[in-house]
Amino acid sequence: MHQTRLNPAAVLPLHAELYLLAHDDDSGKPLINEQSLAIGLAGALLLELWFAGHVYIGSAFDYKQRQWRPESGRLAVARPGPTGSPLRDSALAAVERTVRIQTSGDQVRAWLRGFAASDLCERVQANMITVGLLRRTQVRRYGGLVKTETHLPVHEGYAVRARAHVRDAVAYYERQGRHQAAPDNQTVALCGLTAALELAEFIYDGSRSTRELSEWLRYVVDEHDEATIRAVVTAVDAGRGDLAVAAM
Repeated sequence: MHQTRLNPAAVLPLHAELYLLAHDDDSGKPLINEQSLAIGLAGALLLELWFAGHVYIGSAFDYKQRQWRPESGRLAVARPGPTGSPLRDSALAAVERTVRIQTSGDQVRAWLRGFAASDLCERVQANMITVGLLRRTQVRRYGGLVKTETHLPVHEGYAVRARAHVRDAVAYYERQGRHQAAPDNQTVALCGLTAALELAEFIYDGSRSTRELSEWLRYVVDEHDEATIRAVVTAVDAGRGDLAVAAM
């Protein structure tokens, strides 16, 4: 029996939904490499800043023409903090540093690497405990002989609902929008990050193979036609590639 009731009106932030999808509901263990997950969580937090109008992604200000112009990989602060969240405050401060220090090159990719490297998984976990989404608990292993501490959702329904959002987004495009509302930016971003982190097999969609679902998730991002979401998902993909190269 759950000690915490599921709040049907609660809308979890993107990073929290992604964290829940990337951890086993029963053991609390990460389902993928934590360095890869950190890149994905950084991407989620960057998109949250964009959702709230704090940053521009993929745009640069042309001082000569006095206007914004598209420029791949660029970051800019649109509105300073506070953002209403310590994690997002930290992410926004890191964006400000990146913009100030790295004046050329792919700022988005550089920001993802730097911010993800700052113990981000642990910081996200600690924040989710603080806001009441995760709880510390002990589990017994090896026939009850060994007790280890883990962190589990306060209600499994939050992870179930996040998976349902992903499946519903795929269903919307598969049925060409019949009888369903179009997914919002956050849901589309969750689809893209799920594909980029290779988490499709943990969505538990019995009607499709993992490969088919991954293709559908990327299709959702493409069809939604929001360049900023595509840019961040692509940068997360590239960031995971950077990790693989560094490990060789």
